[in-house]
Amino acid sequence: MSDKKPTNETNKSNRSNNKKPNSKRISIIRVVILSIILIVFIGAGVTTGIVLSVIKDTPPIDASNIYEMLDETSFILDTDGQVLEKVQSENYRTIVEYNQMPEDLINAFVSIEDERFWTHSGVDPRRIFGAALTNLRTGSRQGASTINQQLAVNLFLSRSDTSYARKIRDAYYGIQLDRHLSKEQILETYLNTIYLGSGANGVQAASQVYFSKDVHELTIAESALIAGITRNPSRYPPIRTLTKDQVDEERHIILNDSNGIYTIVYNEDPSVIQRQRLVLSAMRRLEYISEAEYQEALNEDLKESLNPARLSNDEVSSYFGDLVKKDVITALEATGLSPDEARQLLYSGGLRIYSTMDLGIQMILEEEYLRHENFPGTIYDDNHSLQPQSSMVIIDHQTGQIKALVGGREVAGKKVFNRALSPRQPGSAIKPIAVYAPAINSGQVTAGTVVDDIPIYYNKGTPGAPFPRNYNQAYQGLITVRQAVRDSSNVGAVLVADMLGPDDSSSFRQMFDSMESMGITSVITSDNPVMVNGGRYTDETFSTALGGMTRGVSPLEMTAAYATLANQGVYVEPVTITEIRDSQGNIIVEKSQNRNRVLTEQAAYIMTDMLKNVVSAGTGTGARLNPGNSGIPVAGKTGTTNNNYDAWFVGYTPYYVGATWIGNDQNRALEQGSGMSARLWQRVMARVHEELSPKDFVTPDGLDRHNICAVSGKLITEYCQQDPRGSMARSELFIRGTEPKEYCDVHVRADIHVPTGKLATDLTPPWEVESRIFVQRKVPYYPEEHGGIQPRDYQYELPRGYYDPIEDGGNGPFPDGSPDGLIGDDGEPVDPDQDQDQDQDQDQDNGNGNGNGNSNDNGNDDEDENGPPSWIVTD
Repeated sequence: MSDKKPTNETNKSNRSNNKKPNSKRISIIRVVILSIILIVFIGAGVTTGIVLSVIKDTPPIDASNIYEMLDETSFILDTDGQVLEKVQSENYRTIVEYNQMPEDLINAFVSIEDERFWTHSGVDPRRIFGAALTNLRTGSRQGASTINQQLAVNLFLSRSDTSYARKIRDAYYGIQLDRHLSKEQILETYLNTIYLGSGANGVQAASQVYFSKDVHELTIAESALIAGITRNPSRYPPIRTLTKDQVDEERHIILNDSNGIYTIVYNEDPSVIQRQRLVLSAMRRLEYISEAEYQEALNEDLKESLNPARLSNDEVSSYFGDLVKKDVITALEATGLSPDEARQLLYSGGLRIYSTMDLGIQMILEEEYLRHENFPGTIYDDNHSLQPQSSMVIIDHQTGQIKALVGGREVAGKKVFNRALSPRQPGSAIKPIAVYAPAINSGQVTAGTVVDDIPIYYNKGTPGAPFPRNYNQAYQGLITVRQAVRDSSNVGAVLVADMLGPDDSSSFRQMFDSMESMGITSVITSDNPVMVNGGRYTDETFSTALGGMTRGVSPLEMTAAYATLANQGVYVEPVTITEIRDSQGNIIVEKSQNRNRVLTEQAAYIMTDMLKNVVSAGTGTGARLNPGNSGIPVAGKTGTTNNNYDAWFVGYTPYYVGATWIGNDQNRALEQGSGMSARLWQRVMARVHEELSPKDFVTPDGLDRHNICAVSGKLITEYCQQDPRGSMARSELFIRGTEPKEYCDVHVRADIHVPTGKLATDLTPPWEVESRIFVQRKVPYYPEEHGGIQPRDYQYELPRGYYDPIEDGGNGPFPDGSPDGLIGDDGEPVDPDQDQDQDQDQDQDNGNGNGNGNSNDNGNDDEDENGPPSWIVTD
């Protein structure tokens, strides 16, 4: 027994020792479980608190008002408050009732988006739990929104907001919708608002966009395709819209090529069909369709079914309306809305948008753009697009309000290429803005400043070749800045541009500052060059002074820039809208504009006065509204680019400013140049001004007129009035204090030998001498240094040679021969005042000393050996 006892005691001791760790484990498990329960309760409490807090701050909704919300269409109004356009959603929508929707379409959406839609109460806990597990397991994000919740986001919330607070709100709204609306009402609203790609908002629009049929005509396969788009409206649509240059006829299946700019092709992304088959599979699994229907839908060839329709507004030109909508979205974003919210408010917020359009002017513009005779050489190109194309913008220069705008010919509907906003090379039309306006404003030049229009060499790449050349390949010689503007001298523009700064970079900066201050945003500097095929391009060249810009300037920006000149030097930002009101009539946007004084009133008026000359007697005569440019005067400038690719006229009256551009979309030469644009401008503006009273530009104080010489730019002398071309005296306008103080020293009088045209001497036969007025350049011009090129005024330049009786006329005025002593042995003339009675012995000694006479001065009578004798008069 003694052996067993210890054994029993030992066993008891072992059992006791085993119980202690077990009890500890149980205690730990209990603590963990209790902790988890506590955490869950705390988490639930915190979560509940957060949820309640979010719900408390969530605005209530009126579900009974939901149909009215769908019908809140915005309107664009003209300046008289008349409706211009009913704003159709860019996500095209046509409302259809529930009973017009096919059952298969409804079932397709329920199957793929919310299969327990008919049984849940606005949210689907089972789906939420499943999505949470998937997210934890895979790390991806799987949505759990019901149709109710998606509708709530479409109607009341911002899709760009992905916060948990928004998810709480859409769940709350989803439950509220379920409490106040029937399932059918929820589905009807949802299927009319859901975005389905390609600009289609709602199932009816999608049915038209993709199949050109009404929603009730859709097949099961087509319904499944549309329902599948919801997941990713940018990826799953069965069509793609490409520009003409993006289309590869061998690779793409073309579905619609009727538009002049865009082509609709089949979307060959395999995920499109995969998504459709996923919808069909869900419909079969949920027994919405039979196996036979399922197989039939799988075998349906959707490529054959697709028939894309054009659902944009087919009004005559929607360019203005499209620009208004773009500006409205920008203005709404400035109030703090996101881009999506701004777009949603525009297209479904019931806004009243007060535009700047004058419908009467817009209709005139559109009517003239329908007349092919306004566009010589009209053809349809290989893309079936009308060429040449054109655009025109008209602005009230005092207010900056855009009154009319057309961005192309024979292109209707929305979202087309708006050429009024597209930069093109401006040619000489940029000269007043980039060159002459800043030069006049700074006082560096005046309208009477003279430049020499001769071959110059400003192209560093080809230093031996003249650059620039004038458009007519001729050179005028000495001309005033006013003449340079009137006749569109390229040489004059570059010379004045060079005067803007002490070096090239300073001159370029002055040009850029001037353009940018007048609203031109397309200038390219070395800080941000354009790289093309390894080349580096900027506008930091003198070509910019001639309109040879890297990107060019849009017609809208050109119009606004010239409006600065018309508006006495004040730039006003162009606008398409004045105010926006919400559906309750409250002003939510009152458009303000940037206004900046760019030029003095005096400089702006001198620019206007010079540009009036362009239309009165220069390159822009085709733009005159009245004979002699009277009544309502026009100031403006033409512009033509190399190879005749672009033709411009930008002009203004005391009422309006307008820019006209004509050119081919693909750079091809036009049949005519800027005269064509000037005539189109005139035909439009003549009708616009038909009922307006005669009115001139306002002349500011601080200007004076002075008579100057058009050859020197200085005050006139009697010689200026005796120029062989006619009097060169001109009445010129100056900013007070900038007028010339010196008298002309370029016109000179000189006697010439008429038969030879050389300067006369006292040895010239008097009956062959004539006193004439000549031009004597301060910097002599030698044609032989410029390839023999002679400027037009070269024939009036003071001759450089002198009459020689031996070389030019035998014995001169003495029939019996020249008296001794008048012509020296070396053929040079001898001063006739020299004492002819001097001692014959001395005379016979000529040549025996150091000179030709009695002195040591080589017989030149103290005159410079390289100049004429002082007794030859050249005044």
